[in-house]
Amino acid sequence: MATAGVIQWKENLLLQLKCRNKRQKQPFEGLIQSHNKLFENATSLKSKNVHLTLETEKLKEENLSLQIKVESGGGSGGGNAGDKNSNLEHKLYKLQEELTELHRKRSENAQQIIDLNTALQEKEKELQAKDNRLSDATATELAMKNAIKNLEHTIMELEATNQMLKDEHQALQLAFTALEEKYRKAQEDNRELVERWMDQKSKDADKLNAENDYVMRRRQAKLQKDLAEAARENVSITDGAKTAVMGTRICLQASLPDKAQYKFDAHDGEVNAIQWSPSGAKFATGGTDRKIKLWEVMAGKCESKGFLMGSNQGITSLDFDLEETLILGASNDFASRVWSLNDQRLRHTLTGHSGKVLAAKFLGDSSKVVSGSHDRTLKIWDLHSRACKPNILVRLKSEKNRSSLLCSTRDDTLKVIDLRMNQVSKTLYADDFKVGCDWARAVFSPDGSYALAGSNDGALFIWNLAKSKVEKVLKEHNHAVIACSWHPVGSYVLSGERQKKVVLWSDL
Repeated sequence: MATAGVIQWKENLLLQLKCRNKRQKQPFEGLIQSHNKLFENATSLKSKNVHLTLETEKLKEENLSLQIKVESGGGSGGGNAGDKNSNLEHKLYKLQEELTELHRKRSENAQQIIDLNTALQEKEKELQAKDNRLSDATATELAMKNAIKNLEHTIMELEATNQMLKDEHQALQLAFTALEEKYRKAQEDNRELVERWMDQKSKDADKLNAENDYVMRRRQAKLQKDLAEAARENVSITDGAKTAVMGTRICLQASLPDKAQYKFDAHDGEVNAIQWSPSGAKFATGGTDRKIKLWEVMAGKCESKGFLMGSNQGITSLDFDLEETLILGASNDFASRVWSLNDQRLRHTLTGHSGKVLAAKFLGDSSKVVSGSHDRTLKIWDLHSRACKPNILVRLKSEKNRSSLLCSTRDDTLKVIDLRMNQVSKTLYADDFKVGCDWARAVFSPDGSYALAGSNDGALFIWNLAKSKVEKVLKEHNHAVIACSWHPVGSYVLSGERQKKVVLWSDL
């Protein structure tokens, strides 16, 4: 490979030399030949001139010697000497003419030599300029060859890049086709999930109706039992009928829980929050283990339906939206979060408080949230923009258009606040009632007739708001009761304590 490269380089150099000779030699060959001829003629003329000069000098010497002889010799030789002298003079004259002619030709040749030298210098300058242009052209040619090589290399790289891009495009096209297929399957799965969700909602509604029917049957049975006991007494038919009517009215109005129907461990630590869903089909609990757990009541027992993760500290408050598609949880990590109940995934994280968020609720629809914090601020959140909306008037309303607020206070009482008058309308207390902690919850019954709150000793107190006195005390917990919630139709009550336990209360 190296020998072939050397041979190619020599041939290329020889070809360049031939091209240069063709460009630079042929136009000046005639001029150079003429210059050489003139130089040869000048040399021959110079030699002839020298020869004639020698002959002239010789003749002069002969003439001089003859003249001396003539002057010193006799008359007898005078005639021959005169002839010779004339011949020599004639010869000398011719030689002088020839010498003059040669001098003239020499001058002409010298002028021609000067002109030819001038022309030769001009040609040499032209040749030098052409050599310079040739050098520039050669350098340009070399630069162009290098540029061509670079461009060829760039073209190769671009072709490789183009091929790579084609391969990537083909791979992306295949990936796009696969994603399109996945998207189609996802749409089909989504449609199937929606159908399953609708079926599940229908089943939940049927389950709730069956549970309500079960509760009503138990109440009817209890009513029949009460009527039978009343009938066994020796009273008149009229008094018996009146007693039955009064017993029915009291049962429908009160519907107070009598006993603990089911007790279970809900969390790994304190149970800080309990909340029934608006339909009563399920409920949620939140604890210091940073979890929100979902439950359903099946045949008088509570069954787990999943749990929600994402909070960094304990849960302090819970709330469902009206459609039961979202659940809101407040936390001790200064934030509130919204989860989707369908896929049990975290959807929104609302940060902006500088203290523990102790309460949070949906404000009207499922797109707005109000949160209250230990930093003494109340914030309104828009879930569409995930931003806090300042300068909004908050109008608090409870169920059934009540305008009252129930709260437990540090003086171990419950206070009913009339929001219309912005003042305390009632103060509820009991001898053994002690508030368990600052974030203990108190709730109204669904019809607004009763108030429910847990005590530090584990008891659950129910006040009759019309009489402002304790109607019933339920005891099953062994530790302070922090949270409680009344079923929307009044059939169950839930309560949670500091040590994991949650109790389901019923009047059956």
